[in-house]
Amino acid sequence: MNTTFGALIAAAALAAALAWGPAGAESAGAAPAGAAPPSASSESQADVEYIEYTGNASARHAQSLLYGEHHFLVYRAGRLSERLVLYTCPSGTAFARKHVNYVASQAPDFVFDDASNGMQEGVRTQNGGRSVFFRPNRIEPEKSAPLPVVTELVVDAGFDELIRAQWSKLMTDAPLPLHFLVPSRLQALSFDVQHLRSDRVDGRPAEVFRLQLSGLLGLVLPGIEVTYDSAEHVLVRFEGISDLRDRSGDNFQASIVFHVSDRRPGSAQSFATAGQAPIAPCH
Repeated sequence: MNTTFGALIAAAALAAALAWGPAGAESAGAAPAGAAPPSASSESQADVEYIEYTGNASARHAQSLLYGEHHFLVYRAGRLSERLVLYTCPSGTAFARKHVNYVASQAPDFVFDDASNGMQEGVRTQNGGRSVFFRPNRIEPEKSAPLPVVTELVVDAGFDELIRAQWSKLMTDAPLPLHFLVPSRLQALSFDVQHLRSDRVDGRPAEVFRLQLSGLLGLVLPGIEVTYDSAEHVLVRFEGISDLRDRSGDNFQASIVFHVSDRRPGSAQSFATAGQAPIAPCH
């Protein structure tokens, strides 16, 4: 795989990663990937909060629905602990699922499983060590490697936690360097994230940031624009290449919209149901 193609994959990897939760919440450790969903009987309900929200991905500069996202978040003692995401066909049936465990706020464990093509990827903690893994389809074997040890490592949905933690620094408009994990390459690539401008979404003040590869490649390859609500610091819009693919195998060019007003209370039951829901290719 050449460097340019790998760079495009790195940009695409962020699409499925971005999501948001209650404003000001901090991330914390959780059970390793593959753990059972939280049990209402085993935890004090006063210390556990469930949040749900949805988003729709449409083709850029068009209104046609590409897919939907249904997010289920678990907060323990006010700190983000787990996340489940169901990716749904326009018909409403689920074709992919992601389970995130925040063993580290910006570098969580996660498993992403796409039934449309058999692709699986993620980060797992096992036997005291952490590794990144990738399987391109149902035929080829999984490949894995130790999780890279680099400065400011960001893994999947950990990008959201980076934005919230570094909000004040980003609002100075100076670029912030980071290393974003690309499971398909089993390595982390260098990116910069930078504040671009202020905007309004759903009548609310918002801030737009651009994530792009560092160095010369960042000048010739498209970046990704993400917009966060100014008050809540939550993602409200994503514009760029999606990690999900169409039937021909090409990455979607997507615009994904989330509404702050859509955030609502969830439950242990809905979280468990999402974790066990069947996934199948869209028809």
